[in-house]
Amino acid sequence: MSKPNILLIVIDSLRSDKCISKNLSSITPNIDFLIKNGTVFPNTISSAAATAVAMSSIFTGLPPFKIGMDTINYHRLSPDIETYVKILKNNGYKTHATAPSVAEDFGLICDFENSDSTYRNYLSLFDGLGEQIIEKLVNGSLNTPWFFYIHIFDLHTPITVPKSFSDKKFGASKYEKQISAIDFWIGKIIEKINLQNTLIILTADHGEYVPIVEYNNKIINLEASDNEAKLWKMSNKSFKRLVRKRDGDVRAPIAKMGDLLRNTRTKIKKQKINELNLSPYQKRVLMESRMEEGHRMFDDLVKVPLIFSGLNIPSNKEILQQVRHIDIFPTIEDMISLPKKQNVDGYSLLPLMQDKFLEEKPAYIQNPPSIKKNSKKIIGIRTSNYKMIKQADSDKILELYNIIDDPLEEKNIVKEYPEIVLLLDKKLSEIKNFVVSSNDSSHRDKKIENVLKRLGYV
Repeated sequence: MSKPNILLIVIDSLRSDKCISKNLSSITPNIDFLIKNGTVFPNTISSAAATAVAMSSIFTGLPPFKIGMDTINYHRLSPDIETYVKILKNNGYKTHATAPSVAEDFGLICDFENSDSTYRNYLSLFDGLGEQIIEKLVNGSLNTPWFFYIHIFDLHTPITVPKSFSDKKFGASKYEKQISAIDFWIGKIIEKINLQNTLIILTADHGEYVPIVEYNNKIINLEASDNEAKLWKMSNKSFKRLVRKRDGDVRAPIAKMGDLLRNTRTKIKKQKINELNLSPYQKRVLMESRMEEGHRMFDDLVKVPLIFSGLNIPSNKEILQQVRHIDIFPTIEDMISLPKKQNVDGYSLLPLMQDKFLEEKPAYIQNPPSIKKNSKKIIGIRTSNYKMIKQADSDKILELYNIIDDPLEEKNIVKEYPEIVLLLDKKLSEIKNFVVSSNDSSHRDKKIENVLKRLGYV
């Protein structure tokens, strides 16, 4: 029997509740097709709300701290760490990638064979990237069996919605309109796929805050303006050409304008919001940023979609049990009878698809490295019922939420339920009982810092 092809589609910043729900404002017939012809896991938890950390965890089946990804500094994934991509390559698969250049910056594409494995972060599906992907699928360059990793960056903030999807019928926000636009290209991609011999996985690296709330029967919308999105795109295009040589800080004048616009908007935002009697959740989504503020382990940021489709996957099946990023490749491994990768924390989800019992595992989550100095090391654990947040370098428990009764995570009940805190802290300690893998850097080097600046994180 021939080996099946594997298509992994990662939509950067896609939240589960904006993709898998009965109350979506986006128009997503093609994602719906994958769900109808596959199995969906709406309660999938990312390891961290940062691309480099999350994708490293996906590709290794390990929590970030086991591969040298700490909560203080950004690192490249060490080439000495075995990934599932490398295992696929060693077992006869042709490995191809179409991913934003940030993936290369953080060492995520070293096991892919195609020379054009990355594209500039500002390139949209509607700027020619979509056609490039389609061309790869039809021109025979993907020799069977292939593993093709497509990482779509169109939903990463700030968002530029194509004019053809700017009508309100495509979504209630820029974010949701952009999901409709991405779905259009998902359809074009799966049109070129033989679903009988291809396993399709659609997921996200992390979620995102959507800064829109309803207050006193009015909508407060604080999404980035079109001008800010244009400046971000222009600064990425000019990134290599405009460098301030005095201290090596790569800050194009256009990017400085973008900073000024963003900072001005933030000040205005704070002034307006502080005058309103908003709920904790409303304040959070309007005021905080995945890139800067807070511990960044709320479900808006770590709960992502996961869809397995094609290749005789059970159809129209929804599994509500909590699963994790690190379970994705162990599941693929099980489905295609790949030699088992040793020493992984992830588990195959195939038994759940076959209606068999599989004990639910707690999800380890960690704060992505902060752009601010002297930041605290924050880690957490999530079950279907509770989420606990603590400082990694002390015994201090910071937050506890009852996710069932308080899905917006507005009420910190850490002082009210010490027995639950003790239980979750014990589980977290069991997960953290490990030997850290070495990494190729013990600090955030200048190149990584410049990458963060280019993306707007600094």
